[in-house]
Amino acid sequence: DKFLWLSDGEFARQTLAGLNPYCIQLVKSWPLKSELNPEDYGPQESGFTTELVQKLIGSSITVEEAIAQKKLFVLDYHDILMQYVEKVRSIRWTTLYGSRTLFFLNSDDTLEPLAIELTRPPMDGKPQWKKVYTPSIEHATDIWLWRLAKAHVLAHDSCVHQLVVHWYA
Repeated sequence: DKFLWLSDGEFARQTLAGLNPYCIQLVKSWPLKSELNPEDYGPQESGFTTELVQKLIGSSITVEEAIAQKKLFVLDYHDILMQYVEKVRSIRWTTLYGSRTLFFLNSDDTLEPLAIELTRPPMDGKPQWKKVYTPSIEHATDIWLWRLAKAHVLAHDSCVHQLVVHWYA
């Protein structure tokens, strides 16, 4: 299938079985928060609200139960990348965000991506920018925005793998 790489299932599978399976973590506390200084990087709270995540996982389990049953996972490149966003974005035609990707473990033991949060710190006199993308299709452009958010996460995953796992560690 030439379009397999666009699927959420393949995106999740590559998170576990791709080049960098080391960074996905079990969600152990809620809500997710940054450990960076809020004076430099903006509010620490994640854009993943309990209400949003509950809507995405459905009514069969609560967010708290999903955490207790070890069904929520996060690929968290927020803090590691936020420190470089302003420097990278100062280069013409480039961009970078901090990212968090939330996954849910389905009853068939496959991961499902629920949402992706992209964040920029306060810069150029503007406040922190934060947006959560989901695979929902409420507007015509939603599927493309979701795919672009996944592309950012894949780029982050590759960069962290090459620069942190290989070089820094």
